[in-house]
Amino acid sequence: MYIRIIIVTICLLGQTVFSQKKLIEEHFKEIKTSDVFILGSFHFANPGLDTYKQKHSVNIFSEKKQEELKELLKTIKKFAPTKIAVEWRASKQKKLDSLYNAYLKGNFKLKSNEVYQIGFRLGKLLGHKKIYAIDASARNFKSDLTEKEHKEKQAYFINKAGGKMLKREMNIDNTYFSLYEKEDKLKTEVSLLEFFRVLNDKDVVNQSHGHYLIGDFKMGEGEKNDYYGADKAIWWYSRNLRIFQNMLNINTPGEDKVFVLIGAGHLPILNFLANASVDFNMTTLEELIKQ
Repeated sequence: MYIRIIIVTICLLGQTVFSQKKLIEEHFKEIKTSDVFILGSFHFANPGLDTYKQKHSVNIFSEKKQEELKELLKTIKKFAPTKIAVEWRASKQKKLDSLYNAYLKGNFKLKSNEVYQIGFRLGKLLGHKKIYAIDASARNFKSDLTEKEHKEKQAYFINKAGGKMLKREMNIDNTYFSLYEKEDKLKTEVSLLEFFRVLNDKDVVNQSHGHYLIGDFKMGEGEKNDYYGADKAIWWYSRNLRIFQNMLNINTPGEDKVFVLIGAGHLPILNFLANASVDFNMTTLEELIKQ
């Protein structure tokens, strides 16, 4: 009797989910959308701006890596993008135009940066006349606290957390850095395509976002309307929201296929936004590999 009830309940839930999905699809079927492929990358020429400082480097100009790069480009090319967007400040589009045009004319030797090695080379392979800059500066939360007051507030929350909590947060932080070091080394042990598969793996992407949600992020007292940690983190979300706005603004719904090359750290937010957006249908690296 109970088994029958459970089976009937599961069936009904399945029908509800299916009907809801069908209802949504029917309501939005007239809305024009574009395909988007967001590829998370590591920095070929690491500027050292990330919290983790790389210990292993890749010589992208080596014969082996150049062959691997061709394989990666061949895979990306399957997407057949109509527009290529890269991690370059949108406010400096003219500089990007100048360099890309010089490259097309044979007057610019590509440096190791992934913007050049992937973005520029892909653009030339596909006959594109323009590469789009979509990166943006962040807008920070404006605090009225002085530097001294910031230090005092941090000290207050650290003291309030206590030794046990601090030990746990430090352990989590160290665990993340251990993971980054293994990934850092991995890029020297596998092909570019295989390493990009790791960087863009759904579980890896989701896990990486968690590092923003520990330590300082937890500093706050909601009962006092004090969200010190969350407010300090606003800059990262602000930057990614602005990047996504730039992605939307270069897209012509229903006409374009947009390829986005961006640092892998941006993926958790950008993928979430792209999945939620009515303007985009997402394509993944794994789907292209399997084609």
